This record gives sequence, C-alpha cells and structure tokens, in this order.
Amino acid sequence: MKKIFLVVLVGIFLLSSVQASNILEKVDINKNCLVESFSFPEPRIAESEDYITIGLFENDFLLRDTGKPELPIVIFTFDIPFGAKNIDIKFTPSVEYEMELTKKIKPSPDVVTIGVKNVKSTPLIESTEIYSSKTIYPLNWFSTKVTCGLKSYKERVTHIIVYVYPVRYSPALDKIYYIKDAQVKITYDQLRKTVNYQEEYDLVIIAPNKFSDELQRLVNHKNSQGIDTFLKTTEEIYNEYSGVDKPEQIKYFIKDVIETNNIGHVLLMGGLNNILYAKDKDHRNYGEKYWHVPVRYTNIVKSGSLNDKGAISDLYYADVYKEGGEFEDWDSNGDGIIARWSNTPDKDTLDLNPDVYVGRYPCRNLYQLKTVIDKIINYEITTPNSDAWYQRMVGISGLSHELFNGQPDGEYLTDLALDYMDPVIDEEVRVYASNAETSGPIPEVKDVTKTITKGARYVYFSGHGNPLVWVTHPVDNPDVWMERISTKQLWRCFNFKKLPIIVVGGCHDAQFNITLWTTYKSVDLGDDHWYWTHGATGASCFCWKLITIPWGGAIATVGGTGLTTSWVGQPNSLNGELATNIFYKIGQDVAISFGEAFYGSIQKFIDEHSILLTEAHAITIWNYLGDPSLTTI
Repeated sequence: MKKIFLVVLVGIFLLSSVQASNILEKVDINKNCLVESFSFPEPRIAESEDYITIGLFENDFLLRDTGKPELPIVIFTFDIPFGAKNIDIKFTPSVEYEMELTKKIKPSPDVVTIGVKNVKSTPLIESTEIYSSKTIYPLNWFSTKVTCGLKSYKERVTHIIVYVYPVRYSPALDKIYYIKDAQVKITYDQLRKTVNYQEEYDLVIIAPNKFSDELQRLVNHKNSQGIDTFLKTTEEIYNEYSGVDKPEQIKYFIKDVIETNNIGHVLLMGGLNNILYAKDKDHRNYGEKYWHVPVRYTNIVKSGSLNDKGAISDLYYADVYKEGGEFEDWDSNGDGIIARWSNTPDKDTLDLNPDVYVGRYPCRNLYQLKTVIDKIINYEITTPNSDAWYQRMVGISGLSHELFNGQPDGEYLTDLALDYMDPVIDEEVRVYASNAETSGPIPEVKDVTKTITKGARYVYFSGHGNPLVWVTHPVDNPDVWMERISTKQLWRCFNFKKLPIIVVGGCHDAQFNITLWTTYKSVDLGDDHWYWTHGATGASCFCWKLITIPWGGAIATVGGTGLTTSWVGQPNSLNGELATNIFYKIGQDVAISFGEAFYGSIQKFIDEHSILLTEAHAITIWNYLGDPSLTTI
C-alpha cells in the first residue's frame, strides 16, 4: 500500500551558491520570508474493545513513542538555500476545538526486533506518566527539524521539516483538542556565494596506501566510464587534516572535497586488517588501530531486553553538514560522546540528512580487494541490460512475527518492494515460506542459492538474522525456524557475472566488525550481545560474504550493523520501511545511482516521521556495502 504524503515543497531558485566553496568572489545577504497556510479535516474516531484510535486521512502518518498515545501527524517540507542563517519558524494555529472521549486513545506499540531470537509481540502498555496526567500531549501543536542535505545529485539545500499535530490529547480529562487550519511563516538570511571549483570529480576513493597500486585499476576504469575519480590515502588524510579522532579527520577531508571538487560519491575501501583477530573498537566512539579505514560507532541505546551498545554507522561520513552549512560532528552537546541518545535528557541533536553518497567495501586484504575490483569492472563493462536475468528481482521471505493483511508479514514486505519495482522489473521471483504448499521455491539453502545462481538484478531478503545467518519462520508457526542460511553455505551461489544488489532485512547481517577469534570468544563474555553470533565463529558477516564470493554472490549489499526493528503489527516501519524505501526510490522515483537510492530511502524516512530515539537507531544502523556510483538503470 502506498502512503499518501502531504508535502508542500516551496521551490526557491537556487543559484550555484547551494554548493559550498572555498573560493568566495562575491557575498550578498538577502532577507527572505515564506508564508504557507494549511487545512486539516475534522478528527475521525474508530472504537475497538479497549481503546479508540484517532485519524484524519485515509492513510495517516502517526506520532509513535512506545507507551504514549498514538496520534496522527501531518508533515510539510520546505527547501531553502544551503547555508541559510538565522532561520525562524513561526506556527500560528486557528481556532482550537475540543471533543470528549469515551475511552482512552490507543498507546503506541513497542518495537519488535528482527533478530535470530524471536521476540514476540508484546501487549500494549500505557505510559503512567502520560495517561495519568491532565497535561496535553504533545505539548505543542508542532515541532520542526532543520537539516542540510541533498535535493538531487550534488545539489545541497537547507531542508526544513514541520511536524504538525492537529490533534492533541489530555488523557486524565478524556478530551482531545484539534485545529482545522494553521499558518507557517519562515524567515531566514540567505548568504549568496559565487563559487568556482578547482577541479570537479564524481567519485573519491579513500583507502590505505597498501591498497593504492591495486586500486589504480579501479580509478582508471571509472575514469574510462566517464566517472571522474581520484584516490586519496588515509595516510595522506591523517597528515593533512585535523580532528578529534581519525573518523573525524576523514570527514573533514570529505567536507573539503565537496567544497573544492564538488564531489558526489565517496567510496571507503577498507575494513578490519585481519581475518583471525583484530580489535574492532578502540573507544566507545570509534575503531581505528586495527582498521584500514576507521569506523564511527554510535551511542544510541534504547533500554529494554535487547539493545546495541553502540553500532557502526557509515552515515556519519555522509552527514557532513548541519543547519547553517556548519560541520556536523554528531556531538552537539560537546560531551565528547558521539551520537549519544538514550532514554535520558542528555542527548545529541543529529542532522542525519546525507550530503554526499557514501559506500564501503570492508576489504581485509589484497585478495578481497582484487575480488571487489574485478566485480565492479566486469559489472560496469559486461552487464547486458537486455538479458533476462537483469530484468529479474527476487524476494526471499516468510513469517517474521505474525500475519499482516492475511499473509506472513515478511512476504507482505517483499510483495510491497516488488510492487514498487514494477516499472523497472519484468520478472518477479518469490522464494516464500508459503510456497511450501505449492512446491514452489522456499527460503532454505538449496532454493535460495539455486535462485541466486540463475541471476537477478535485485534481491530482497526479509526476515531474521545475525552476523553469520539469515533465517525466517514457516507461515503458521513463529516458534519454529526454517533452515538457516549461513555464511558457510553462500559459496553455492554460482551466478558469476550475473550479480545482484542485495538488500538484507535482519539484525546485524551487515555487522562487518567480526573476526574468527572475537566471534569464538564472544560466547564467554556473559553478555553475548556484542558480536551477536551466539557462539558460532566467522570472519565475514552475511552481507560482506555475499560480496567476497569470487564466482558469484552480490555486487553490493545493504543491511543492519545493529538490531533491525519494526513497530508491532506494522511490518513496513522502521528498518522494514527503510528497506522498501530503497525499492521505492529506484522503481518510483527513478534514482540514477544506488547511492542515491540508498540515501534517498533515509531522506524519505526522515520526511515522513518524527525522528525520536527509535527512529534514529533504525537510520544510523542501516548501512550500504558497495560502490555508491553503481548505476540503477
């Protein structure tokens, strides 16, 4: 089901000044003002046995925060020039109406974790603090988020999101308060710059010096394909740029090449430096010493029975700017803890909107590097767009938690993704648990590897996982696992040059910080949640293993570096929604590169949801292993 998204997009004529530059010839400051008026329908009330629900439109976006009232939210977006300063947003509501209720409004559900240990749906629980209070929830009629990000390839803007709550609720008084009209007024200062770039590029590759000779093949290939590319070594970056740590030094370099070379894509070429053992985390904020290209760890923790104690996020490298065109360090409160967010008031305010398309191949050694380079070159030179396999998409799924709209929720998600891709795909292949009744292919090792071997342009797994496994349930029993597909069995994918981009829905399937020794020892840690392999050993996570198979597998993958989640009873939410958004961006919005599709999925999510702790966690653990400049057409 496609959502109806109310968007007011105020088009501002953006001069070349939307691109930042270190060469400033002329500066003008202009005062600007936008005024928009909106109308909302009267609330619709639906009553169930225990609660009532409030709606406005046929398909509402909802304000969700576990245990708090679930209310409709209407979202408006505005684009103004990059670097705009002194932004002031005023919201003027119309006459306020009130209505008495006969029951409490349904509280927001908890999230379910898409991991190898099934977490069953939990009953709805009311927040005592909210439901016993006369205080109106939410406190205000609106909230805002101002970010800097990409409007299109290399076109950066200041993006304003206004979240309107046309219905507010006083639980103890059993009343709702609502408005039918409102006005938004935005004023800002525009700093106009005339820019000139020293030399423009499409792609920069960041890698250690030991990889440079082999990478020259890739640089030469990209340039021959009309993708202007250059290589920058990590050693050069550390010598030329400062920062609080090595990830920040790299991020300052990315900022510099945006402003001097108008860069569009960044490829991080390097992972841990050893397969047997490497210490993946030097500090709660980063991994440096044992990494060819360092990683940023977040500190986003949601309390509960399961939580990540910090997960890798390459979005950090893509989110270069925040409001005003300032450098985004993910440490807004200045406490030295990067991306800090938990169920406490002390948190960082994160921009999260990507400003450049970033991907990573976490190569450990020259053999893996050569495999990846060979795959990219062959994919871009020999892939025949007209061949049958290139017009094919494969969905692999079953029951993740429960039935949704009469079918297994995982299969519902893959059907939705296939629907989005209908304009660009001729053949749909469903490897579903429900096929067990029809003798069709099912999501177990033999059928999955056989289907991938036949070739496909895209593959979408929707189910459960850990770094070494992907798995799902049969249609009629969430307490029973089907056959696990492990990294040790992926060698059976003999699809050679018929390489798909694979999106994997499942916890930790893209957690590329594991080694044989750390996974072996993790069972002795007491709390097995750090590497999440539950005693099994492996050196490559599921997503990375698919790429390193020399005779097949994938050209690129997407997956979670942490616990992937969705709201109870809503499979197309949180990480499930981020996955289907990718296929929406390709099939419906015609994204040109896969970097645009991946980061566009995050932008779409931000535009459609209030970003609270749960949403921030889902966004930051969603990671792309691949070349962001790979074409989708």
